[in-house]
Amino acid sequence: MSHPPPLRGDRTHKNEIVRVAELTVNTSLIEDLEFSNCRIVGPAVLAFLENVTATHCTWDAPGLDAVFWEVPPERGPVVGVVGVARCVFSNCVFENIGIAGPPEMRAMFEKGFTG
Repeated sequence: MSHPPPLRGDRTHKNEIVRVAELTVNTSLIEDLEFSNCRIVGPAVLAFLENVTATHCTWDAPGLDAVFWEVPPERGPVVGVVGVARCVFSNCVFENIGIAGPPEMRAMFEKGFTG
């Protein structure tokens, strides 16, 4: 079931500090949102599920090993992560945010990781 993010009717965040905890008050899924020039603040571990793009983004981490949590596909669902679907992140800074995903997703992050 889809829930709108709390405290907002707008689906676009620009030049804002966005706390993952505020987006997930009523759900563990962030969906159908656009973030531009935002600081995305955790603590949180995100799982990019479908149609998520992150371009020109940076991470406040010493390297990809600190950010990426590898989850083999055969493991099945992972409890406690925040799912992300149909979202766009452009020119964002991720602070205290990890990413959970399969090995092939790590390979995509390696190409564009800026820590």
